[in-house]
Amino acid sequence: MKLDDLWKESKKASLEINSSKTEEIRANTIVNQGLRLNGENIKRSSDFCYLCSIVAENGGTSREVNARIQKARESFSKLRRVWLSKSLRKDTQIRILNACVKSVLLYECETWHVTNKIQRKIQTFLNRCLRYISRIWWPNIISNKDLWKVKGQEDINLEIRKRKFRWIGHTLTLRRLMSYIYGAPILDVSRSHTTTQHSR
Repeated sequence: MKLDDLWKESKKASLEINSSKTEEIRANTIVNQGLRLNGENIKRSSDFCYLCSIVAENGGTSREVNARIQKARESFSKLRRVWLSKSLRKDTQIRILNACVKSVLLYECETWHVTNKIQRKIQTFLNRCLRYISRIWWPNIISNKDLWKVKGQEDINLEIRKRKFRWIGHTLTLRRLMSYIYGAPILDVSRSHTTTQHSR
């Protein structure tokens, strides 16, 4: 089995895979045969946390977003004195919001499968933050679009899409760079048909 081969090659490099600390997760597969490492069964999980993100068999986007909102809410609460400060300008507070709260909220959003429900959940949280900073409470009324315009924000769905496109651009650039360095062919996805591009 390839897993045993990996274990043997790791031993040659003085690395050891601990089977009791190793878990597997499967997605989009009909194979149910369990994995074994050095004669021991590998635990199968439906989800796990990797680099502060939730990875699950079904994608895990909903759980990941809930976790992100909770972390962002905690970051926002810790900065309560900043939001209530009268010595700070509002545009400075918004910059702090973008740097310390929104960055936590949208961490790795490039890989999310964003549904309308998830979009509304994220946007609702951000709107509450903006209204709190702006001290806009009932009975004061302002539309969300006017609120975004005043605070220099944009629709969260549009922002996530921009981040996805930037991430795709970085990925394609990296692939072309690796092809140039190692001389390996890459897939040209800029054309409607499949072609192979070689570095010169």
